[in-house]
Amino acid sequence: MFVVWKRPDGYHDATPADFRVAEVGTRAKIWLHKADHQWYPFRISGGWQESDATLRLNELVNLLGKPQEDWTTFLTNAFHHSMTDDPKTFLLDQIKWLGDLKSHLKGDTWEVEIMDQVLAEVGTQLTDLEKQFLSTATKN
Repeated sequence: MFVVWKRPDGYHDATPADFRVAEVGTRAKIWLHKADHQWYPFRISGGWQESDATLRLNELVNLLGKPQEDWTTFLTNAFHHSMTDDPKTFLLDQIKWLGDLKSHLKGDTWEVEIMDQVLAEVGTQLTDLEKQFLSTATKN
């Protein structure tokens, strides 16, 4: 399995106006497509569930720079559509999965560095949202 970055230059004939820029940590920024949150900016290939994994990763990455309520809403919906019964287990599985992906990044050195920072930022966001997510997920 590999995680690759679809760089914004030439992506579906997009123009700079089709993207928003999200801060990643203190050292990087990533361009996120304003409409395509499912198939951009990353692609996971080489696994039997590559489409599902790509969708899940990109939905999480596209939450960067969004309010906490958007993250909580997404996570709650994803939890309720998952096979997991315990919201804490669900959240920990997401965080572990992101960490596991870090060993499968492919690209130029700078691309791998940015992807690593993006995955770390998403993992941090999930960790920071734990209380809010558990409260919301158990209510619904």
